[in-house]
Amino acid sequence: MDSSVTSSRALIASAGLIAAIVVSATAIACGSDDNKITTPPTPTFAATMNGAGEFPAKAVAGTGNATIVKNGATYTYTITYTGMTGALNGAHIHGPAAAGANANVIVPFDVVGAGASGTLTGTFTGTTNVNISPDSLDKLMTSGNAYVNLHTAANGAGEIRGQLSKTQ
Repeated sequence: MDSSVTSSRALIASAGLIAAIVVSATAIACGSDDNKITTPPTPTFAATMNGAGEFPAKAVAGTGNATIVKNGATYTYTITYTGMTGALNGAHIHGPAAAGANANVIVPFDVVGAGASGTLTGTFTGTTNVNISPDSLDKLMTSGNAYVNLHTAANGAGEIRGQLSKTQ
């Protein structure tokens, strides 16, 4: 047999083997792709609040929980609280500050009609501090450098507080 025919057959056989490997590898890599689009989880931040979280700490009965969910450019907050010394006269996110330090208000919450126990809900899209963008706020909340603080007339600087952290 002519050597050029033998070389051609070897070349064709090699090309066929390479094609089979590529097709198999592609099938394995795609797995059971059923065209489902996986979306990342919605960022959620949470804080457990009490008087011990304040700086300086407060010996009060009040407790609470704050949850902040980011959906696109909108944050939705739910804050439940009980046992405060009186009606709320302020509720905010403060930052940047770790536990044991205080900071300025960066997101105020509406407390109109809020009693000594209850739930605050609402939305916001940014901070009141032009130096803290929503991305920066996310980083502060993820790293524990932002906190939720509830204020009353008896505790004007804050009655209960909890550092925010990312839960998902």
